[in-house]
Amino acid sequence: MKLAVIVPVYKVEPYLRQCIESILSQSYQDLKVVLVDDGSPDSCGAICDEYAARDSRVLALHKQNGGLSSARNFALPYIEDCPIVTFVDSDDWLEPGVYEQAVRYLIQHPEVAIVGYGYNKIYKHETTPCLMPEMTLSREETLESYISANRLALEATVWSRIYRYEAIRGLSFREGSKWEDNVYSLEAFYQSAGSFHALPIVGYNYRLQRSGAITDVQVPDKCDLFADIEESIARHSGDDAFLALANTLALQCLWHHFRMLCRVPGAYEQEAHRYWPWLDCVRQRPYLAHLFSPTKRLKFRLFLSIPKTFFAVRRAFYSLKRQH
Repeated sequence: MKLAVIVPVYKVEPYLRQCIESILSQSYQDLKVVLVDDGSPDSCGAICDEYAARDSRVLALHKQNGGLSSARNFALPYIEDCPIVTFVDSDDWLEPGVYEQAVRYLIQHPEVAIVGYGYNKIYKHETTPCLMPEMTLSREETLESYISANRLALEATVWSRIYRYEAIRGLSFREGSKWEDNVYSLEAFYQSAGSFHALPIVGYNYRLQRSGAITDVQVPDKCDLFADIEESIARHSGDDAFLALANTLALQCLWHHFRMLCRVPGAYEQEAHRYWPWLDCVRQRPYLAHLFSPTKRLKFRLFLSIPKTFFAVRRAFYSLKRQH
């Protein structure tokens, strides 16, 4: 099965060759590598053309700068001949043999629609592996794991998985968003007709704290994420099952973001007002309370009913904790 590998490229000249070489040197050779030069002002476009000229598996595309989502979306019409699809960010790189193991599993298990694998978080002076135990989840279990964010929860990262094309057919990333993977993953899991399998291997190296990277921010702006979720609910108008899943995802993300704002001195006072409108949307819709522990359900009820009072108490707690 030909595997499409979509690689958006922008201002990553020091890392791009390592990324491309790690893909082309995979033991699984039946690849279509789509390099999308997103109007990069450095030599990235020329590097993409160089690889396309010397390896027939590489397709180099060039477009005006539009961001990561725009570059990924630009590649989607060129992969319709590929039955399986994955993504790689151009400042990251792969571990040898990961595609062979993942694709072999898909070939041997036609009931599986998506295969995931672990990754390394690459910091300047440290590497931290992120692994899941080997397991197979039904479509419903996959959605619940992703939405609940429990100890074994699936992450949003689209580059840590290989998808059968049917799971992502017709889907696109919201352009201009910094959190495009969150809703895309939800819709792929929801659209998938099969199960999810996690391989207990590290297959990907994720570079963090690169200068100018999205991850290089202490208190991220997550308004885009909630706008993404609202747009996905509109796209699935009339689908009560999707609405409940998406609203639970919004609730979880709001909960974690408000907690972070409480922990960072001054952040709540400066940022909280931007997220009250999203909370008002969530309060008016159902969410899947049964996915959470009784303690978490109680916290969510307080968060939704008296949010300002609830977080005033939490801020006081964190303030006392910092003083001691």
